[in-house]
Amino acid sequence: YFRTEFRRSTPGRTGHSFFFVAVYLFNLCVLLAGKIYVSVRQANGDYQCKSITARFREDIWREAIVISDQGYEERALAYSYFNGVYVQDGMHDERPVYVERRKFDGAEFDKTSPNPGDPYFRLKIPATIQYCDSIGAWVFMHE
Repeated sequence: YFRTEFRRSTPGRTGHSFFFVAVYLFNLCVLLAGKIYVSVRQANGDYQCKSITARFREDIWREAIVISDQGYEERALAYSYFNGVYVQDGMHDERPVYVERRKFDGAEFDKTSPNPGDPYFRLKIPATIQYCDSIGAWVFMHE
């Protein structure tokens, strides 16, 4: 049979236990301070993607209902037309809004008409990807 005896701690050895408690509390404070720092920066948007690249499949929605100046109409919607770079531009529901950039040079779409009197000129409005809090999902939108 086996027999083991443990030494009892002596009253003079409490200095070591105080040292270990102090090191433990110091580590706890450092870790909590780091977590608070990262959480505050994350809430301010410092760690969000500044741009994303979207690649939609080659699907075509043949009978998409679109709201236009003439009311509701059915059109074919090709998702792949909206492939490209989307850059963060503002916030919505405390989440970033990503706005489409031009395909050939990555610049913003022109927001002014080169000929304001031309009735046939249609201003190109970029698509957006944003979070919708009411349905709890990211949404692709194009006006």
